[in-house]
Amino acid sequence: MAISDDFSLNYTTKKISHSTGTIRYTVNALYSWLMDLFDDAGQMDDTVPIKANTPTEYELINGWTFNADTDLGYLYQGSIKVNETDDLWANFYTLGTIEADAVVYWYQNGSLVASAPGYTTVYIDQLIKVRATGADIDTRYLTAFVRNNAVGNADLYDHFKLQAPTTGGRNPVPIATSPDTNEDGGGASVIGVTVAFGVASADVDGDGTNEDYDVTVDGNGNTCADVYTYLKYITRRENTSAVGTGTTTEGRFYLSANASYAEVKASPFGTFAGGKFFGARGIYLTNVSDPNNRVLIDATNTTKTPPVQMTVTVSAVQSGDRVLVARSSAGTINKSQFTVASRTATTVTVNEVVGADISTTGILRVGDDRYTYTGLNRGTKTFSGMTAVSEYAGGTACYVPIIDDVASSTSISSPAITYVSNFDVIARVRKKSILPFENTGTVTSAGLTVAAIRTTDTIVQ
Repeated sequence: MAISDDFSLNYTTKKISHSTGTIRYTVNALYSWLMDLFDDAGQMDDTVPIKANTPTEYELINGWTFNADTDLGYLYQGSIKVNETDDLWANFYTLGTIEADAVVYWYQNGSLVASAPGYTTVYIDQLIKVRATGADIDTRYLTAFVRNNAVGNADLYDHFKLQAPTTGGRNPVPIATSPDTNEDGGGASVIGVTVAFGVASADVDGDGTNEDYDVTVDGNGNTCADVYTYLKYITRRENTSAVGTGTTTEGRFYLSANASYAEVKASPFGTFAGGKFFGARGIYLTNVSDPNNRVLIDATNTTKTPPVQMTVTVSAVQSGDRVLVARSSAGTINKSQFTVASRTATTVTVNEVVGADISTTGILRVGDDRYTYTGLNRGTKTFSGMTAVSEYAGGTACYVPIIDDVASSTSISSPAITYVSNFDVIARVRKKSILPFENTGTVTSAGLTVAAIRTTDTIVQ
């Protein structure tokens, strides 16, 4: 087949039409055919329909136009300006390293641009209208996306935005994709993760001051790795739904929390490497089962690394065992960790600095009295949320146990503790029917597990 078989001319209306076939031709082939046709004797009284400004930039002249925009889908490797309508069709083509199953799709002025006829995967070369009746469309900008997220075959994403010149031109679009070794495209199976756009404040780095973020990703107790997989899934090529609440941006077109922020092309909400999620600017990831595996960037572009969180566990216990784990000094429980400065019926304020490794909820022991506190203000050194606090003289010793409770199963764990430095503890397990158990250990950044030994007391009655 030749181009003359697939394209036709209407000399009365001065229209060029693609009339049949699926073959796509270069713009130079169209130009060459018309130049060859219009030098024939029978065409000498007709106006020439096209001229070449460069080997890749052409114009329809003398009132000639295309019959329909779809006609230009069968052309590539060159731009065309239509003088009669003042339309401009720039030529865009991809290059770079692209996975064999990659699908390129175009974004222009808030909408998807249909791919060229017959396109399926990998590289694409296409004419796209960037000016209509004299008005530039989105200042002649266009973005090419590649976001493949097939189950068992997920890739790192890429996109590239560029502006065609006023003459149209032939414009290279560099794209690079590769397999994503940190996820398998199974994001659809990750349950309960939500994405909400809007200012959120949080103290991610534990310095006592909240920082602002633009988007909250609630992990619903999933791991950071699973949340990453989900975020890749909702920004895949096929997702035409809004990427989260508070925005209308389709997932397939989402770029960043704020248009002024640097884009993370490989995965727009953040990347995953070395077992950690590295958030894009303005993304607040919360409610995950492994919060230590996050590195976030707040709205001011400041990196925030959460402090290491760990727990202390006593295992091999039984329901009803009384368990105490407390900081120790020289093998003795440190009952003078703090001293009372003042109290109310619901609060105790201490004299000493309350470090980051004191849990925000827990137990406060003043002498032999035991209080459950539900709030902690480190700035004022105040434990709050307690009930019926007794009178105490100033300087009365008090301390915060790591664990101070009755076991309800075969193990018991402390609340999450921010790791500051190693410290020693004593662990005790007691119940009337067993011999008292006691052991020591050192709490590190990995936490500590103490396995109790429950020896039956054969003498007690």
